[in-house]
Amino acid sequence: MVDYNLEILNANSLQTSFFHLSRNDPTVGFHFDCTNIAGHTVPEHQSFQVSKIAIGTSIDRDTNNLYMRLIVGSHLAQHLRHQLEEHQGYSSTVGISTSKLVSKLVGNVNKPKGQTTLIPPYSTSHDDESNVTSFIDEHDIGKVPGIGFKTAQKIRDHVLARPAAFDAGLVYGGTKENVKIKDVRLFPSMGVEVLEKLLGGSGAPKDIAMKVWGLINGIDNSEVAHARDVPQQISIVCTRNYFLLSRAILIPGAGR
Repeated sequence: MVDYNLEILNANSLQTSFFHLSRNDPTVGFHFDCTNIAGHTVPEHQSFQVSKIAIGTSIDRDTNNLYMRLIVGSHLAQHLRHQLEEHQGYSSTVGISTSKLVSKLVGNVNKPKGQTTLIPPYSTSHDDESNVTSFIDEHDIGKVPGIGFKTAQKIRDHVLARPAAFDAGLVYGGTKENVKIKDVRLFPSMGVEVLEKLLGGSGAPKDIAMKVWGLINGIDNSEVAHARDVPQQISIVCTRNYFLLSRAILIPGAGR
């Protein structure tokens, strides 16, 4: 749906764009401003406005195309959130990026009842640091989706060179000592080989070290599965007489 709407955008009237929800009926959809991202952004004070020069030119084309995908995706997410609340009474939290990993993490930034888009650059160049890297770097190793408690504990102990102190009062023994992704990523000699020694062995999942090293570097190529008729699980929080659903929006395309 995002691809289709990108194909038919009118570069001369981006501020008065129309999002088509149906390929067969051009009247089904909603109006939106395709020069700005809907909702919050990370970094919060870094903005980007799209003009018609962003489409079909050679000026930083990959970055501009990624921005356009994120802008269109953010407005679709906002529309779905508003429809869900208006017709079903549910509020929702949404994260928007190009991978499940980053979408889930960035969706936590403006809970409850908000949506957040991680804006480019998504890769490091001689001029700019990747926003993916700088964003993920500030998270504790145990907060990264796909890295379980025991895996995080082994990595944390390795970086600290001793067992981490834990709060026995918490159900899962929450750590008192945060070890951020940046601490792990920049730790001397840290890489796939070190992680294989820490995490591998009998009974360990295949390629666990490669997967974890990818997550530490903000890389998650896992595909989004088709929705089931009956969901396996759904998170519901009842606060002050409204319900909160938490979801992530993935915008496939350029990026990490």
